[in-house]
Amino acid sequence: MSAYPDNSSLILNPGDCLAIQDTIHEYLARKEFVSSSNLRSRYYEATGVRNSGDGGAGLGSVFHRLMLEESEDFELDLLTLRKDWLAGVKSSSGYCLGQSDLHRINGAREKLNYWSKHLFSNWVKSGEAETSIYWKDELCYQWRARPDLVTKDLVVDLKTFSGKNQRRFLKSRDRNGYLIQAGLYLEALTRLKDRQFSFAFLCVDLTPPFNIRLDVLNKTQILLAQKLISQVTNR
Repeated sequence: MSAYPDNSSLILNPGDCLAIQDTIHEYLARKEFVSSSNLRSRYYEATGVRNSGDGGAGLGSVFHRLMLEESEDFELDLLTLRKDWLAGVKSSSGYCLGQSDLHRINGAREKLNYWSKHLFSNWVKSGEAETSIYWKDELCYQWRARPDLVTKDLVVDLKTFSGKNQRRFLKSRDRNGYLIQAGLYLEALTRLKDRQFSFAFLCVDLTPPFNIRLDVLNKTQILLAQKLISQVTNR
């Protein structure tokens, strides 16, 4: 079931599933709903596995916003980059992104826009980006998910990396714990749309030559994702 209710309050009955165009800040504030980040934290604690992460969280956040929320002709300059685009992602040391970071962002952006005959650009134009999904399951667990991009039949999660981190991620059986994210996103879309979707990590290296890999998960990986979610939720 899909609807666009008043964003100020979400009261769901078991089986309800809602899609909302709220902001990322509103989404993160709804702590009564369990997210994939919550589940990954439990997974890392239970297994002792360290989250290697993507690194460069500020750079990745800027790249996500640029690719998913702005038009192709939008020009990001250094002044803008150092102001509102870094809100909430500056490190405690006060470091801010500089000219070299801007070159990396723009280089990766150009590569992705032209990648596979403008495939990503077409996905953004025809799909739904940054839509929040909330639901309550039959056991009264409350969940939230915010897929980067949903096309006709594919959920795309944009992942940014630096150097060897991309290769390590793709070689990891559990994708550094992010299979949990894939499983939760697919459950959200299945409940919302009442049909099956495929899932892919779109992996972009933010260092030259800006390698791009589309990591489409197979059935075995999806089953592993569901198993990991079940383990960390004791379902």
